[in-house]
Amino acid sequence: MPGWALVSAILAPIFLLGGLVLATARQSASYSSTRDTISALGGLGATDRWIMVIGFTGMGICFIVTGLGLRPAMLAGRVVMVFGGVVSLASAFFPQPVVGQSAMHGLVAGAGFVALMVWPAFAFRTEPFAPWSLRPTASLLAVGVMIVLLFWFAYELFNRGDQIGLTERFLAAAESLWPVVVVFNARQLNPAFVALASEKSG
Repeated sequence: MPGWALVSAILAPIFLLGGLVLATARQSASYSSTRDTISALGGLGATDRWIMVIGFTGMGICFIVTGLGLRPAMLAGRVVMVFGGVVSLASAFFPQPVVGQSAMHGLVAGAGFVALMVWPAFAFRTEPFAPWSLRPTASLLAVGVMIVLLFWFAYELFNRGDQIGLTERFLAAAESLWPVVVVFNARQLNPAFVALASEKSG
């Protein structure tokens, strides 16, 4: 697996979390990281929205690059990750308006959350000498944890709760950090698995 896949995997959460920290610091006291969404930081009404635009863009590009480089994973999972990166990138260019909501932003952001949540379910390998992070148990457990976080976020969102921003941040962080775990682990490959993976995943 190429070294640039590791670099891109590490940079994705840096773009996300770094963007969140810097963009939040530029907002007025009325903005709450616990209550308000990540999207609001890149919305047309945000102060210095360009910070989060760079964050979304960089993160999306990193997911695309990681998906292309994660050769030990099954091809279907890599395609889903790349799709998640594309729509995450697109969310930067369909911002929330100053007042109200943007249906297009909601669509691309939602598609990104779902794709980056489910890709491990399409990427796992059943060979006994596959990396543990790409085996069914670890992959499906990761998806399960992210599904729980998604439902928590959805519950807060639809009930207009006070923890919308907090739950969204937990979900986004989990989705950006799991590829780092997978890439680090997948770089420690059994030679027999390397040969088999190259035949099956393309």
